[in-house]
This record gives sequence, structure tokens and C-alpha cells, in this order.
Amino acid sequence: MVSAGRAAAPLSPRAWGLRRAFAAGLLAAVAACAPPAAPPRQPDAPPASTPAAPAPAAPASMEVDPAAEARIAADVAYLASPELAGRGTGEPGADLAAEFIARRFAELKLSPLGGPGSDAKAYRQAFDARVGADVAPAALAVQRAGRKQSAEAGKLVTADGSASGTVSGAAVLVGHGVTATALSWDDYAGRDIEGKIVIVLDGVPTLDGGPGGAAQAGAHGGAAPGGPHGGAAPAGAAPAGAHGGAAPADPHHHAPRPADALRDFGSVRYKLRTAREHKASGVILVAAGDELPRVSDDAASMGIPAVVITRSAARALFPAAGLAPPVKPADAKAAPAKPPAVKPAATKAAAPKPLDGTTVEITTKVTARMAPASNVIGLLSARDGSPHAGEYVVVGAHYDHLGYGGTSFSRAPGVHAVHPGADDNASGTAMLLEVARRFASLPERPARNLLFIAFGAEELGTIGSRHFVDHPPAPLAGMKPIVAMINADMVGRMRDDKLLVDGLGTSPDWKPIVDDAARGLGFALQFGVEGFGASDHASFTASRVPIAFLFTGVHEDYHRPSDTADKINAAGVSRCSVLAARMALALSRRDARLAFTDAPADPHRSMRGGFRASLGTMPDYAYQGPGVKLTGVRPDAPASRAGMQAGDVIVRIGAHAVTNIHDFMFALGDLEPGREVEIEVDRGGTRVPLKVIPAPGR
Repeated sequence: MVSAGRAAAPLSPRAWGLRRAFAAGLLAAVAACAPPAAPPRQPDAPPASTPAAPAPAAPASMEVDPAAEARIAADVAYLASPELAGRGTGEPGADLAAEFIARRFAELKLSPLGGPGSDAKAYRQAFDARVGADVAPAALAVQRAGRKQSAEAGKLVTADGSASGTVSGAAVLVGHGVTATALSWDDYAGRDIEGKIVIVLDGVPTLDGGPGGAAQAGAHGGAAPGGPHGGAAPAGAAPAGAHGGAAPADPHHHAPRPADALRDFGSVRYKLRTAREHKASGVILVAAGDELPRVSDDAASMGIPAVVITRSAARALFPAAGLAPPVKPADAKAAPAKPPAVKPAATKAAAPKPLDGTTVEITTKVTARMAPASNVIGLLSARDGSPHAGEYVVVGAHYDHLGYGGTSFSRAPGVHAVHPGADDNASGTAMLLEVARRFASLPERPARNLLFIAFGAEELGTIGSRHFVDHPPAPLAGMKPIVAMINADMVGRMRDDKLLVDGLGTSPDWKPIVDDAARGLGFALQFGVEGFGASDHASFTASRVPIAFLFTGVHEDYHRPSDTADKINAAGVSRCSVLAARMALALSRRDARLAFTDAPADPHRSMRGGFRASLGTMPDYAYQGPGVKLTGVRPDAPASRAGMQAGDVIVRIGAHAVTNIHDFMFALGDLEPGREVEIEVDRGGTRVPLKVIPAPGR
């Protein structure tokens, strides 16, 4: 599933953070599930595929198959095995997983619907996905008193969010580079920064507790967004985040401000955005010590070249700045009993300090790294002569995961280790294969076509499903022939028989179908109406296809190396497969198509878990142009009421330019519920200003 669970420690506001924020209401419907008792250890790879089970005497019943549990356990064990190394998009493990699924479809005699040819590759619908960034070594040269001095290799790195380019200008020290009007703090006040290179200190200032903003304000008002698939953060994980949450104080109400009120203004991307809005030409971030951050894997630019240099290098290059000596973490650990020095509290920001006679040149180069990916598509054709032979029912699940982690998508972002993704989403993939097996064994083909799709690159922003929707295989000639979509994501940790079936608000016909399909399976079903969320079904909802989404809940192993196959409740996955198969069979037999309805608006859902204001927009995370493209807008939500449409590209919110998803998140955190804001969108090449009144996010 798309990254959405909050790590226990505060994280920088990367694109994953916003996806998690948008996902933030679904899991409110279901308690986080603890792992069930571990089944016997699974083999490292599945045994040779067994012949399809005999067709049941009464196909409509599709009862639980005692042999299914072992098949599912073996499939999960292989998909989550060290051999597949976390199935990261663009990595060999993801390719092995796609080959495995394609072979299974071929064994089940499903027709390929992915690409040309007749072998296993024909099941694969290829596309490219942006998987990271290639970052060239940065350069920094300082000209002072007729002498040129360059930063040594190993003393600087390209900053997270840096644009590519060579820029030069006069150097100006701007403290910590924070502008927080609600807290009466502005490191840029009183100085024209346009065209200059700003030197920005790591971290944030400590305040003196004088009059200012609210006690709980974050970088743009407070707490961080929450959990996966449109849900609350995982149990025990609700830390304050960087951009969203509590509303800022009334500027006319001078409440005392806590010493750490600026604690969430320290993210690198926030500082770059602030420098850009003050029209600086480049940024030099000075580390607190002599350790540098790892080079970013995110190619999304904040629109300004920037580097990070060590404190010692900065002191040597900019002696007039008067920088303090570097922090030495090793020394601090050596004397834990000694109380740390108290940092002097500040009453207000110091004025920017020009470094007279000093000019700087910065060179950075960040290139998006693309990788091949694919959806795997198998078709069970409708029976000959059926009046519905031109219509399709989709059963889907994504097969990719996070590979070795080590990125902001992981809830263990500093750990380079295989993230097996047993629940997310080997469990859903195994369920998909089991449903395909059941349909392949029917004595008679269904009245409608069945499409079984294993989506790639979901973890990077539902890229695979968006590609399918935008480029459906030729026989479909668009999305209109698809009557419904059933999606399974994280169905492997069932506890107390609980299963969430979401999306029922996308058609009034769903509820009786689900109730009939669940009869006798012993589920404690919980229902949701939301059609959008942080998984592949959202792509279909945006195309007005009725969806149902199966999900057993989040857990502490979500997006961690500990999401392993031994914790999967294979019996629960088997029961989910029966439910999904019965639902798909009922859909294939209906005389009438499901009627699509816009799910009842819940403007809180998309922002619950942190943002104080909600617009009801659904970003397209596969979009790589400037701005934020929308796949859809929620019905009767602020954006739709203002006239915003699917396909619009948001380019400005209030005074803030929106160049990418990070800018969008920062600007969203600035909004106040009930206070009208002008949002400018690009609609087919025409700039359209819209007046939007944000709804409360809580």
C-alpha cells in the first residue's frame, strides 16, 4: 500500500507524508490488528504449482477450500522471501515477482492482456516509474578579497529538494531560515534577499516564551498526517509532524509561546521553499556538526539549488559569519551525566547579515531515475454468446513493495534491509491468485469477462493502476466496459474475524452483494463508503468505476523489515479470497451494471491525523510536470464546490506557488478552515482562479 503509516520518530515532509495525510480516515473504521499466532514456518519458495482444484458442484457457493490455506501460505512465503528482496520497483525482485504471477496466470490458462506475444511477457503491461534520483557531486566556490576557495569533496552534499543548476550571488546569513508569522518570527525580515545566496543554519531557534503564536503550532500549524489506505496512524504512532494540525493562534491574541514552538520548522524542504519565496537564488545549509545527511533519493525539486556543508567547512569558508563550533555527538555520548548547555532563548529573529565582499557559486545536478515496471494482467473471457461479453469485472492487488528500504517510504528509514512486505502486499497478491484459480476451475465461463490484475509501482503512488486506467488494453477501448473493481491490499493480518470492506458508497448495489457473499464465512465485517484512498482502487474511483476494497488493518510491522511471512494469517486470506470470488461471481452474473455514485463526502477523512484544513482533492502521484495534478475531487467537498475538476493542475494556493507535491503540502498546512483562499489551476493550458473555502480537517 502507498506509504501512510507514521513512524515513531518525526520524519521530514517527503511526498510520502502527504499521501499518508490524504489517506487519513479509512483506518478509523477498524482497530489496528496485532499479529495472530504464527503458523508453521513456510518454505523459501512455493512448490511446483498444483493442478487446479476440481470445480465445485455448486459454483455459486464457492466454499472455503481446505487446500487453499497451504497454497496461499506458500505464495506469500515466496513473494516475501529473501530471493525477491522486497520486490522494489525497478529491482530484480519485482521482476521475479511479476514473472511468477505471469506463469501462474499461464498455468491457469488465463489469456494474456498485457502486451504483444504469446509467452509470459505477454501478460505484462510495461510502463516506466520514477524510482529515485541520480545526484552528481555538488560544487561550492567562495570568492572573497580576490581569493577563490572551494569546498572540499566530502564536506558538502546536494540538499534534499535541490534543483539542478549553477547560481551565484552575494552571501547573506539568515539564521535558521524560518518565517513564521503566527509566532512573530522572521529570519528574513528587513533585508532584500532577491538574487542572493542565503546561508541557513541547521535546526530551529529556541524562543523565550514571549508573546507570539500557539503552543502547539508546527511548521505550518502543528501535527503530522496519519495512516495508510486512508486511515489513522498505526497504533502507538501519532507523533507531531512537520506540516499540518493545530490552527495557528489569533494574531491579536498574544499568548505565551513555548521555547520549542518552532520545532517543526526545521525541515530542509521547508527552508528551501521559504528561501525561494524570498527570491533567493541559492541556499547553503550549514550542518550542526561535521556529519552530513545521506544524499536524497527524491528528485522532486523545490525550485532552488541548495547544498549542505559541514559546520567546520562553513566556518573556514565564511569566517565573517561568526558560526559556532561544530556539535560533536561522540563527545556528548561520552559524558551522559553532564547536563547539556542551555541554548540561549531568543526574543526575536536577528536581522539577516550580509557577508560583505563575499560571493558564492553553487552547482548542483539532480536527475530523476526511471525504471521499468509492469502490471501483470490475466483475462478469463466471458462465455460465447453472453449479452455482457463486452463488459469486465476487475480483481486487483499490487505486488510491489519497498525493496531494501532505506528511503522515506519506510517506517525504518535509516535501515538498509529487506522489507519483505508479506502483508503489504504479498497477502493481497496471494489472494488474487487464489481467486483466479477458483474462476479458472469453473465448469462454465462467466457472463462477463474477469480481469485479474497485479499492479506494479503502487508504493510509489499507485502508478501502475493509474497507467492501466490511462492506457487500458486495446480490447477495453476505455474504462466504460469495466463494471466494477475489487481491490485487496493488506489482507494478511486478520484478527477477531475483522475485515473492512470499503468503497460501498460508490454504488448503492454493493451492500447486498457483500452481505450475500459473506454469508457463512464468519466475518465481523466493518463497512466504509469511501471510494478514494491510498491504494489502487482510487484510480478506478477517479474513473467512476464502482469499487470495493478489502483490508484487515494496519500493524506495527507495516513498512518495516519485520513484515514477514511467518506472521500471515493464511486461513484469513483464504476466507477473504472466497468473499472476493463470490463478489466477483455475483457481479459477472448480474443483468444490470452497478450504478456508480459519488460516495458521501467526508472532508475530514482525507486530512484526519494532522492537517487543520481539508480541500477534498486527490493528487495524481504519477504526474511529473510542474504543479499538482488531480485525479479527482471528492463530491460536495470544498474543491468540488469551487469548481475544481479531475485533470486540473494546481499551480498556486494563496500567495504560494505550487511546483510539486511538497509545495502543496506546505501550502495546505497554511490554510485556515472557513477562510477563503484563491487557488489557481491550469486547465488545459488556461490559468483558472477559483475561490475555495477550506473545511475543517478534524
